[in-house]
Amino acid sequence: MNIYIVIITIFAVIFNLIILIFPKNIMTSASNGLVLWYKYALPSLFPFMLGINFLKQTPFPLFLSKILSPVTKKIFKIRGYGTFAIVSGLLSGYPIGAKIVCDLYNENKISKGEARYLISFCNNSGPLFVIGTVGIGFLNDKSMGYFLLAVHYMSALIIALITPKPNTLHQNTGAYKYISMWDNMRDSLMTSISSITAVGGYIVLFSIVCTMLSNITDIMGIQLSPTLSSIVYGLLEITNGCSSVKEITPLSISIISGMIGFGGLSIQSQSMSYISLTDIPAGGYFASKLAQGCISFGLAYILLGIFHILPA
Repeated sequence: MNIYIVIITIFAVIFNLIILIFPKNIMTSASNGLVLWYKYALPSLFPFMLGINFLKQTPFPLFLSKILSPVTKKIFKIRGYGTFAIVSGLLSGYPIGAKIVCDLYNENKISKGEARYLISFCNNSGPLFVIGTVGIGFLNDKSMGYFLLAVHYMSALIIALITPKPNTLHQNTGAYKYISMWDNMRDSLMTSISSITAVGGYIVLFSIVCTMLSNITDIMGIQLSPTLSSIVYGLLEITNGCSSVKEITPLSISIISGMIGFGGLSIQSQSMSYISLTDIPAGGYFASKLAQGCISFGLAYILLGIFHILPA
């Protein structure tokens, strides 16, 4: 039997056993995950999901390409619809960047080489989440939100610069196909609802996994430090990880920066679900997010040490 199937089966059995052994803890963690989704992910992601899906079916991407292609072609060797993927990936938030790139590739609007390159740096956390949720909501400091967003964008740019550029650009610019406003609105709304619901499901799932790990470590008598606990939670799910940080120090802010850069396994699972619908290499994408997480951590730590911008 395939070792992968064996591992998945064992995980599924353990998952259900822990639910039966600790039903109260699991219900509480599921409720907490749902609250996190409702209070933070839903308001920060859904408006962008709806707006980006609506814009994608209008002539706007072609218009944006004509304006920005001279710049994006020079820096990123990207033009056409790839320009729209870059802009939407920077502004919309996880996992919309991955979805946009995969949609454009499946619609034959960008080449495989462009899709492989774009997805390495276009799937990022959005400004509403970083500034609003993390900066204001978790850290009670808007300036820290702006700092984290700046570091996040710098790390994405570094990934874009060090990743091999596509050898060939898509020759077909993808002429605009007319769709009525009402059809566009309906399709955009249904797609956005489906996507944001999936995001909520992943947040709840990984909130449960975090609780399971906590229960397992308690049974084994393992006591994790607050910092290590935050790192583990952040590797699993970004919202739980960032919310678990209780103090503002250069190390804790750098850890949050690394969490945002990587995105957590929850975000990567969502992104992989879109990538799996294409033949874009998933391994290269995952490696780029790991690298971005490490770069984000290092950049934040260095900049905080140089400029001393933490509040007194």
